[in-house]
Amino acid sequence: GDTQGLFRAAFMQSGSPVPVGDITNGQIYYDALVSQTGCSDSSDTLACLRTVPYKVLKAAINQSPSLFSYQSLVLAWLPRADGVFLSDNPQRLVQQGKVADIPFITGDCDDEGTAFSLSTLNITTENEWKTYVKDIVLRGVPDVNLNKLASLYPQDITQGSPYDTGILNALTPQFKRMASFLGDVVFQAPRRFFLEQHSSKQKTWAFLSKRLKVLPGLGSAHGTDILNIYGGGELTDYLVRFVTNLDPNGGSNLKWPTYTTSSPKLLTFLDGVEPQVITMDTYRREAIAFVTNISLAHPI
Repeated sequence: GDTQGLFRAAFMQSGSPVPVGDITNGQIYYDALVSQTGCSDSSDTLACLRTVPYKVLKAAINQSPSLFSYQSLVLAWLPRADGVFLSDNPQRLVQQGKVADIPFITGDCDDEGTAFSLSTLNITTENEWKTYVKDIVLRGVPDVNLNKLASLYPQDITQGSPYDTGILNALTPQFKRMASFLGDVVFQAPRRFFLEQHSSKQKTWAFLSKRLKVLPGLGSAHGTDILNIYGGGELTDYLVRFVTNLDPNGGSNLKWPTYTTSSPKLLTFLDGVEPQVITMDTYRREAIAFVTNISLAHPI
C-alpha cells in the first residue's frame, strides 16, 4: 500500500485485484519458456534466458497461452505473489489492508467475459463446462463447490452474458454461461470485493457500462467503455474533475454518489434516451459472493 509519493488517486477501468496465486502457479509457463529457448540444460536458467537473442525469446513467449487461447483469462504471465514485490496474493493483500490509502474510481463493462469466451466455443455440455472450470480456471475446486457454481451459473441462456438479451447471442449452449462465469470471476467479483473491503476506509466511486448491447455475441464487452472516456463522452468529464479535485462531481452531469457497503451505488451508462442512471451493485449477489470465496481458496 506504499505509493512512495508516486500517485495520489486511481481511476481503474475493468481494474481490480485479480484472483491470482503465487509464482508456483506460473512454473509450467516458465519451464516451457526455458525449454523453447534451449536453456533446459543450464545450471542457471534465468541467467541463460537473459542471454537469449531477442527474436528467439519473443518467438518462445508468443507460444505462451494468450487471452484468446483456450484457457482464456487464465494467463501465463500474471502478477503473481513472489514474497518480495508482492508479499501475498493480491486479494489477500486487500483483506490485510495493504492497499494505497487514496481515493479511487473503479468500474466494469456489463459483459466483461464475452470476448474471452469465444475461444471455448467447443464447450457445449454441462460436463464440459464443469471440467473447464475445475481443470483450467479454479484448479482443484471440490465437486461440492463445483456443483454449487453450476447452479449459480445455470445453462439457462436467458440468464447468461450478454445479459438482458434473452435467447439471443447463444453462440453455443454453454457460451452465455461461460461468459457470465468468466466475467464475474476475473472482473465483477474482484471489483465488488475490493469496494466492499475498502469503501469504508477511503473515498470510492464505481461505475458500470451497459452501452453497445447491440454488438452481436459480445454486448457490452470488455473495452466498450473506452469510447466513453477517450472519445469525449461523459466519463471524460468525470475523469477530468476527479484528476483536478479528487471528486468526479461538478458541472451538469448526473451526481455520482460515493460507494458504500450500506448503499453500493453505481453510475451506470446506458444506450437510449436516459444515458446515465444510478443503480445498485447487488446483481448476482449470491453467485458473485460465492465466486469470491472460491477464488480466494483456489486462485488462478
